[in-house]
Amino acid sequence: MTLDYDKIFVLYLESLTGTISPEDAVLLRQQLRTDGSVRKIWEQLEREGQTPEMQQFLDRLDPEAELRRLKEKIQLANNKAPLRIGRMIAVAAAVLALVFAGYFLFKERKITDTGAIAARIRENKGSIHLRLASGESIDLNRSNEQLTLGHTTLNLDSSGLDFSSSDTASNLLSIPRGETYTLTLSDGTVVTLNADSKLRFPFRFGSHTRDVYLEGEAYFKVAKDSRHPFIVRTPLTEIEVVGTEFNVNTYKTGTVSTALIEGKVLTGVPGGADQPLQPGYAAIYNTSGGFKIEEVDTDDIVAWVKGVYYFHNLPFHDLVTMMERSYGVAITTDSPALANKTVSGLMDKNNLPELLEDLKTTLGIKYHYSGHTLHIY
Repeated sequence: MTLDYDKIFVLYLESLTGTISPEDAVLLRQQLRTDGSVRKIWEQLEREGQTPEMQQFLDRLDPEAELRRLKEKIQLANNKAPLRIGRMIAVAAAVLALVFAGYFLFKERKITDTGAIAARIRENKGSIHLRLASGESIDLNRSNEQLTLGHTTLNLDSSGLDFSSSDTASNLLSIPRGETYTLTLSDGTVVTLNADSKLRFPFRFGSHTRDVYLEGEAYFKVAKDSRHPFIVRTPLTEIEVVGTEFNVNTYKTGTVSTALIEGKVLTGVPGGADQPLQPGYAAIYNTSGGFKIEEVDTDDIVAWVKGVYYFHNLPFHDLVTMMERSYGVAITTDSPALANKTVSGLMDKNNLPELLEDLKTTLGIKYHYSGHTLHIY
């Protein structure tokens, strides 16, 4: 016997309010021990029950007043003497169960309108953070604010960072899912970072090379300086340039793709031979197969800088990964039939409703949003 969501929800409420029967308690323990799907739903309900919003909801709750009102209704309806203590406890538990149910139904209701889904996802986006070499973390979503920290002055803006500093220690810029960010380095190099990416950089470069470290994806417009090569270090490779435009993508585990838009770069692995790269080509390094040079459509490669993603015969699960990263939302695919589907088209990171409607037309999907998760089936 597998419990459905509604039954698990009722058992959760009964467990919270102490009204669960011994038989149901035994059944619940057995299901949680043997059924992964039941355990997953239960853990989701527990997470929701521990949120600050739930605590605020409970802080505003007046159970005694609710109990008093319910007692009055029962006594009026039955024209009987006041309830005994045992019955009062049962009534109080029932009231709390109803209140909890009301909260969860509000929080977990299924949203099917695409505009409402996009709005709710935007509300839950993370913040862009800069962690200084000193260990201090700064929220860059604060706009029009100036901070002075030692020899460093930061002008904060959600769309970019302006700074003045003589500090050569490395800082870590972290971009959450659903966001992009543009940073101008001290030498004039412009770096546009994609969602779920990190860049380690100094406020001021040293005397020999201009080194940065990237995880995720970024588009570089490197300021020319023949005496100080610009080096991008990734978890697997190094890219050296003097002045050029190129894109680096490390999203896929064990793979780094470097696509050259303009100029010339050398890329390689530490201790290995360098791979020269010409405009219109990408050097794709894989830990199992080494380097492969292939021609690419550079317009497609860098379209993400303008918020557009092109995909051709892309497995649906890869599109879901791209959607999670670009829109900043957890996605559950509840239909096994989608696993073998491939899709071609474009995705506008500022227009989730359009993408969902396109997928509805081409693949016949349905969708709803609940529990901070977009369900596609």
